[in-house]
Amino acid sequence: MTIATLEKKLKPLEAPVDNELLRWLYLHLPPQPIKSRKMHHGYSEAIRILMRESGSLDPDNRTAVGQYLSAVIPFIEQYEKREFPIGPATPEEVLAFLMEQHDLSQYDIAKELGGQPVVSQILRGKRRLTREHIERLSKRFGVTPATFYPGGTSD
Repeated sequence: MTIATLEKKLKPLEAPVDNELLRWLYLHLPPQPIKSRKMHHGYSEAIRILMRESGSLDPDNRTAVGQYLSAVIPFIEQYEKREFPIGPATPEEVLAFLMEQHDLSQYDIAKELGGQPVVSQILRGKRRLTREHIERLSKRFGVTPATFYPGGTSD
């Protein structure tokens, strides 16, 4: 079968892309399975740029960025699960990760945990998070309490 024949058969199914930004993204960075670290880096960087800049876009382009991200992100997630498998994190590792992601120091979360020395002890594994700590942290970070239990998930 020739390309011309395929185009003829597929033409009735065509869904035009009426947004110029979305059309450009689909043409230059099409949603597709990620096959290499270089490709992963490129798509990840594109997502970072789009997320950072989307706030300054008009509503139509902001919607287009959202559509594009919803098409591309599953491919990135699939690649990362395959190439960077991770096991369950300890509650201390989860807390350290969330602190890093939110650019917080031990002093910033001291109120939730009962003081900076307590935060230090928890992060060093010398003290465990209590149920009360977990409830406060889950509210602070907008995650479920299960996130702080070994093998937990934030879904």
